[in-house]
Amino acid sequence: MRQVYEVQPTAELNAAFGKLQQHLRQPDKTKTGVHGAKYADLYDVGNAIRKANAESNAGISFTQPIISELDANGRERLQVLTIIMHESGEKMVVEGLPLTAGSNNSQEAMKAATYAKRGSLMAAFGITPKDEDDDGEEITALQQYQNRELEQKRMVQAKVKQMLALVDKTKLDLVWASIGAERGSINDVDKLSMAKASMMYGAIKFANADLMSELGDK
Repeated sequence: MRQVYEVQPTAELNAAFGKLQQHLRQPDKTKTGVHGAKYADLYDVGNAIRKANAESNAGISFTQPIISELDANGRERLQVLTIIMHESGEKMVVEGLPLTAGSNNSQEAMKAATYAKRGSLMAAFGITPKDEDDDGEEITALQQYQNRELEQKRMVQAKVKQMLALVDKTKLDLVWASIGAERGSINDVDKLSMAKASMMYGAIKFANADLMSELGDK
């Protein structure tokens, strides 16, 4: 889950992050889940980070936007990003948990967003409350969702590899450039995230309109 997209040096941020973690205490478990287990909610987790930042004078702040992307089938995918910033101007962006889009129930949508932000923030800052189990059913559901996401990503990657093998060689550079990369091998597709694999899928469709009918894509 933790993938740092920013590639520029973050020496000051890294040093400050280490200072913050030395002062980081596991958050208090102020909430009770449906099975009676205590857990730390999003506010508890964020507050623990803010307290450690103040005590260490680390100069770190964070924000958690939710980004929207379309998968290869045109369906919206939402995902939490945790952006960790330092007063020097350095920052790093950590990929977080996905959440389901398109809920007509605003309360359920807010709950899903809060759950995803909480888990993502804990992962980004290395927070592991001892013996935490806020809701066993929620954790199982999350694992099932992540397994489905992984399965879907592999399906898209397999389709891209199949199509990439048939792309006109004169168009390969443009296809790889669509994801901001230099030309790679077919096996490099397995290293792509779901978002980039979907972007490449679209680029191949655009570059080879006749290819889709040849593959029987609907």
